[in-house]
Amino acid sequence: MAYDETKIVNVKALKDTASRIKTEYLAAIFKAGHARFEKAAAVPSAETAEDNVLYLVLNSSTGHYDVYALIDGEVELLDDTTVSLDGYVTDEDLAQALEGVGGGAVYTGTKTDLEASDDSVITAFFAEEGAPTPKASDMFIVITTVSEVTYEMTAYRYNGEDWVSITGNVDADKVIMREDITMAGNYTQVGNLTKGQNATGTLASKGKSIAEVLTEILSKRLQPTITAQPSINGFTLTGAKAVEAGTKLASVSYTAGTLNPGSYQYGPETGVVASNWVVQRITDKGTVQISGVNAASLSAGSDDNGGAGFTIGDVGGENVFSSLKYKAVATHGAGVTAKDNLGDDSNPPVSIAAGEKEKTTSGYSAFRNVFYGATAEKPTLDSDYIRGLPKTGKAYAAGTLTINVPAGAQRVCIACLATKTGVTKVINETAMNADVTSTFAQSTVGVEGAEGYTAQSYKVWVFEPAVPYENAATLKVTLG
Repeated sequence: MAYDETKIVNVKALKDTASRIKTEYLAAIFKAGHARFEKAAAVPSAETAEDNVLYLVLNSSTGHYDVYALIDGEVELLDDTTVSLDGYVTDEDLAQALEGVGGGAVYTGTKTDLEASDDSVITAFFAEEGAPTPKASDMFIVITTVSEVTYEMTAYRYNGEDWVSITGNVDADKVIMREDITMAGNYTQVGNLTKGQNATGTLASKGKSIAEVLTEILSKRLQPTITAQPSINGFTLTGAKAVEAGTKLASVSYTAGTLNPGSYQYGPETGVVASNWVVQRITDKGTVQISGVNAASLSAGSDDNGGAGFTIGDVGGENVFSSLKYKAVATHGAGVTAKDNLGDDSNPPVSIAAGEKEKTTSGYSAFRNVFYGATAEKPTLDSDYIRGLPKTGKAYAAGTLTINVPAGAQRVCIACLATKTGVTKVINETAMNADVTSTFAQSTVGVEGAEGYTAQSYKVWVFEPAVPYENAATLKVTLG
């Protein structure tokens, strides 16, 4: 007989409380694989209380039902229903309410023989001496475990007469193969599996899930590669380039750096992180560490050589360097294990090893200018005069220079380092491309670098016409 619907609020409260009790405490008393609710007139003693029974005992002080259970040999108060049942629901109502929240017992049995039926396990369980008598709504779970492989966990519900399976759809990775599969027939290949035309073969499927077997047949497993090792991003030397010998730098600056963690062919993210950074100054005079920090990334910084600055030069001297660049060294940990193309860990394991990665900036270097041009005056042919001429602004290179000679010019001059080939031909394009190379006289002059830096020997070619140029002229000078 259904309980009174007008008492649904109180019954629902009981259901909510009983459900909460079941969630929080059932695990602690599930030693025998089943549990049930039972209404008792008084708190049972430890000697009379049964394992896996939740006793509902009316508390006369609160008017609510307290919940007791036998735990570790002692009867313990678990909770109360926090709702008065007397005057609202009858004993029959209570029984129906408890049954509605799963008051039926839950039993388990294990079979270790794949040939045995589930029914035989259930029958044997209730045939044991002292076994309970099943009632409607009781549950029984049959666990099939053979050689430490769990093949099935099937649930049954007792309808009052028979045990009915309630196991619904099962994921393919939960269905376990009992035997290997024999491949037979006049075929040679199924997916990734091959055999002789009329031969037989064996697919090792015993103990594997259906999902694993289908994957083995249809999906070829490919092991990954490390597609990119960790590397340093950023970290450049600001303004680094070739400069005229003698150029002074009060300080230099480098930009921030980060560690690219590298990558795997099929993922996941490598997880590589830098733990330490070192910055080194590299010059023609050696390598010096200028900073070090334990961090995942490198902040931008600067270097002033202890306040002395730098002179970029080519003949030495205090604080003079012919080259200046910087190196960042990042120390990092190992990466996680790479996945194969099917999403499993690589086998054998593939991972980025712990180590160091470094990056060197471009640098400062020194060069000597090539000077050339025409002047209306003919002062002393010295360093000051030559440095006052137009210049290439770069190191000597074979090629062609153009000198535009204005009317009235009394001298044409070309100068380059004495160690270079220098002028090989001069053509006057405004005089029918006449070769005037032989009209230039060659000498040697010491020419300073930038800011009065130490002079180097220069070859100097000079042409001084008997009379100033009457008209403008264009000369093409070839440097060898």
